[in-house]
Amino acid sequence: MTTLSTLVVFAVVLGLLLALTRRPLTSCALTLYLGATLLVASLVKQSFLGMPMTLADLRFFLLRPAVNSALFVNYPLLGLSLLALIGYGAAVLWAGLRLEPRSTFLSAPRSGVVLRASVAVVPLLAMLTGLRVAGPRPASGPDNYDAWQAFLTLHDMEQPRDLLDRLHIFFDNRDILASLPQARVQQRFPDTTMPAPDAPAARPPDIMMVLEESTFDPTLIAQCPLAVCDSTLLHPPRRASANEQGALLVHSTGGGTWLSEFAFLTGFDWRVFGRGGAYAPVSVAPRLKRALPLQLRAAGYRTVAICPTDGNFLSARSAYANYGFEEFYAAEELHFSSNWHAVRDAEVFEHALALADRPGDPRPVFVFVLTIRNHGPHGDAGARIPPELRRLQQRTTPGIADYVGRMRDSATDYAALARRWLAVPRPRVIGWFGDHQPETAWDFTGTPGSLRTARLPGNLPAGQLQYLTRWQLSANFAAHAAPPGSDALDLAMLGARLLRFAGLPLDADERATLALAAHCHGLMLGCADRGLVADYLSYRVHELGSVQ
Repeated sequence: MTTLSTLVVFAVVLGLLLALTRRPLTSCALTLYLGATLLVASLVKQSFLGMPMTLADLRFFLLRPAVNSALFVNYPLLGLSLLALIGYGAAVLWAGLRLEPRSTFLSAPRSGVVLRASVAVVPLLAMLTGLRVAGPRPASGPDNYDAWQAFLTLHDMEQPRDLLDRLHIFFDNRDILASLPQARVQQRFPDTTMPAPDAPAARPPDIMMVLEESTFDPTLIAQCPLAVCDSTLLHPPRRASANEQGALLVHSTGGGTWLSEFAFLTGFDWRVFGRGGAYAPVSVAPRLKRALPLQLRAAGYRTVAICPTDGNFLSARSAYANYGFEEFYAAEELHFSSNWHAVRDAEVFEHALALADRPGDPRPVFVFVLTIRNHGPHGDAGARIPPELRRLQQRTTPGIADYVGRMRDSATDYAALARRWLAVPRPRVIGWFGDHQPETAWDFTGTPGSLRTARLPGNLPAGQLQYLTRWQLSANFAAHAAPPGSDALDLAMLGARLLRFAGLPLDADERATLALAAHCHGLMLGCADRGLVADYLSYRVHELGSVQ
């Protein structure tokens, strides 16, 4: 059964509608329609992002509704669904006002006024009293006792038991406040007052890191022929003198790019900050004291971020400033199309190369580039599937064929970028990672029997395969490349891996992260030694002060 708080909310809605319309049947119909709308929104959001809708989602969306509505423009079916829900609600209201007469009890001159005030005010007071008594969520609680418990709590949210449970999840998760992991007395990480810095590189390399939108390895799919699906993006660039790559475990699927940005740039899985961690670029980023761009900037780097969407979409501009980027260029500055699928990767890369080169500035540069063209939906009615992929469409799905076609374009554009970036005498590093799987991949990664098991990483259970993408690092010098392995790497550890590959000095944060990666076979929250993970998070958050 749903909680009492959820019932009180519906009582408030029903009371306000009764007071305004004085029509009981119409008010009940509109209240039920509101519940049905919330359930539909929850199901739709979960189908795209793997998580049901919450009141916090609505609150966040309303921070910048004009900008965030770009989501509905680029997902036309979502936009049409929203308009249909609004239209049906208006139709229910119109029909009720026309067909149902006002209640005589609620319309009486004196008693009706008292009755209307009672049905509107009493539930409202009950709700406000409950909110006041409940207060804000504590900084730490049972669902944030340690990283593993936070993971289980969020995992439970991903699997509502029934429709009423969806309503409970919606109303019970109403804030975007993040909570910190618990402080622990630990002995397994070194004293930060006596660091052992690595020897710095003779000349720090320029670094360009590309977030490849919705990128995973299609060769995992058994029905996807290797001759068609083995993209050049999955292999080292031709000019690379050193390379390392592998499977990547991310923390969202089908969407949630901003959480992947957060994980790579900060070294934290958003789930360690509890429910509010789902809004980490807003709830955690302003509290950051240590992050990859901040460290590189302190080491003398010029830090540049390039975003192909509106700079205020999902509060990106403010988040990137908190991460430590001194320069941020978004669609409005670079004159990109508002149609995400029209912005080819090569167009973004041209701007990245131009902005990376600043004559007269001797500093090495770190450029973080986001792509957008391979964003879903895939395989819809308007998809342009190349003729040579029609057979693949028959063997798999239209979505996979569409995805592979766009991935080919991304591979061509990235190869050209890597060739130009590495073809200079000064040391340079380039890399990419997939932020999450496209939703069209779920038809296969959700059923392990349809995959090539020999190509799967050895450290992931079947239930985590929908969170599997890829990463790659390349350099034009003899970088610190690790031997290839079969394990997936947690995205939160990729930043430390990048610094080691580039030969840059590692601070206490990165040293602890690489030590955890070695002990836990590349995993963080999936590590079997949960006590070590809790010590690690306490060390970074409370001893190093990475987040305050």
